[in-house]
Amino acid sequence: MIRILGIAGSPVKEGNTEVLLREALGAVSDAEVRSEVYNLSSLQIEGCRHCNWCIKNQTPEKYCAISDGMDEIYPAAEQADAIILATPVHIGRMSGLMANMIDRMRVFVYGNAHRGRLNDKVGAALVVGFLRHGGLEMTLTILNNTFALFGMIPVGRGGMVLTSLEGKGKVNKGIRHMALEDGLGVLTARDAVQRAVELAKIIQAGKKALRNA
Repeated sequence: MIRILGIAGSPVKEGNTEVLLREALGAVSDAEVRSEVYNLSSLQIEGCRHCNWCIKNQTPEKYCAISDGMDEIYPAAEQADAIILATPVHIGRMSGLMANMIDRMRVFVYGNAHRGRLNDKVGAALVVGFLRHGGLEMTLTILNNTFALFGMIPVGRGGMVLTSLEGKGKVNKGIRHMALEDGLGVLTARDAVQRAVELAKIIQAGKKALRNA
């Protein structure tokens, strides 16, 4: 069984970012794949205090000194085979909600009990922007670099979706989810998730072969 964790980093509940993420995950028609989605708009997540509590005081049950919405994210991330991060592009970068969550994931890099628990998991990024050349490529690059920092295997290509017609800032009134109107963008999002599944299966099979060797 392949487990996929999808995280939507928009402050807008059921907005373009979350709907795109669910669309991309839903396009995977594989009985061996299970996915769950967390929307950061529904969770209270503080920024990292850099208190370094996790370096010496982590336990298997407690990841971080702060107890908040990350208490749900941490075990879900540890159990997942692939993690899909979907974020809107705000001022040329990922959302503040997504940045806070990623900062708090340092527990998997420096924590005494959970260090390295994201190693060899697959990571894919979906970015949603209003304007073409408004920071989508940069945001995608930053997220892929983040996966590498965590010891994960990033999908080389990610999903880039525009929420205005041709990325020119024009919208159709009455259409809430303009992201789904970007046909090519939606295809890139589906492709990124599908590739994440393929890589997760390859890694899982490789680990099984090593155990049986």
